[in-house]
Amino acid sequence: MRVGSIVAIWTLGMALLVSGCGTKSSPQRPAQHGNELAERDSSMERMAQLNQRMVEEADHQVLVYVQADSVHRYARCSQGAWVTRTRKVSDSEHPRVTEKVHVAMQIYTLGGELLQDIDGMYTIGNGEIPLGIEYALRELYRGESGIIVAPWHAAFGVDGTGNIAPYTNVRIDISIE
Repeated sequence: MRVGSIVAIWTLGMALLVSGCGTKSSPQRPAQHGNELAERDSSMERMAQLNQRMVEEADHQVLVYVQADSVHRYARCSQGAWVTRTRKVSDSEHPRVTEKVHVAMQIYTLGGELLQDIDGMYTIGNGEIPLGIEYALRELYRGESGIIVAPWHAAFGVDGTGNIAPYTNVRIDISIE
């Protein structure tokens, strides 16, 4: 290959490279992502605040429901659900993590509409029952029945399940064997 051909190819390559990068005399700056990041952070913060308000409203609705029940005395569990015993058993044990238990549940809205009737075997601590409901269930002894009142975030959450819509606060009549 002749020197002239090499120079011509090199010149053509440089011309393509320069034209691809633009012809501005000042250095190119990266796209302004700072504003996009700030807007995204701001949106995330607004969504977190909205979610917090929704959680607080659900907790308030459940608290009002529990306080209005003059028949039962409820205790709040660590995950936000409330539980009371309706049938007590004195000589039994709490279910333990990894233990399989028989659970019967009738799930209602706080307005009294039956959403789901469930009867089955569940392993405690296996994620088969929403965490807030499981923590409340652990307050009951084998052979007992109770009522669990749970805000949506301690129950079926933002996804719901079956006939239970997302963001639904629930009352669950429950028994454990």
